[in-house]
Amino acid sequence: MALTCGRRIFVLAKNSLLSHPAYLRLPGAVYSGRASCSTSGGQDGPHTPEDVMSFDAEKLEELLKDDIPVDMSNPYEKEKVQCLLCKYDVKLDYKNVRLLSQFVSPYTGKMYGRNITRLCRKRQEELKSTIAKSKKAGYMAVMLKSVEFLKDPKLFDPNNPIRPHNF
Repeated sequence: MALTCGRRIFVLAKNSLLSHPAYLRLPGAVYSGRASCSTSGGQDGPHTPEDVMSFDAEKLEELLKDDIPVDMSNPYEKEKVQCLLCKYDVKLDYKNVRLLSQFVSPYTGKMYGRNITRLCRKRQEELKSTIAKSKKAGYMAVMLKSVEFLKDPKLFDPNNPIRPHNF
């Protein structure tokens, strides 16, 4: 079977991929880049032997087999954020007032929420019980943050929470 397109002729094998459904065909296999296609000689006159191009179905099938998507991780996936205490494997102790005071507001004496501290749920509950234990034992101030810890470096920014907060 021969297809003509402009001045080029494509010779197709009997059991080529063009006998397959349209979704399996390569789009460039039939088209030669010319604007007008015809099945007869047309206005261009007779075709010469150098215009004949052979179509090799085996090479095309090899190309299709090699044309498999590459396995890779999702490039748009967000990096998993680990909480500060889990990342550095910090053990909470009720006697470590300097660390515990980092998670308490200097103005109200209340503990910051998870949206501000960015701790995981497990560590936030552990921190809450440890701060309560420290206050009951008398190590931490109950109403306000101790003045001596006000100039400590910040572990997080209370003014930049994940979600908005009330205070």
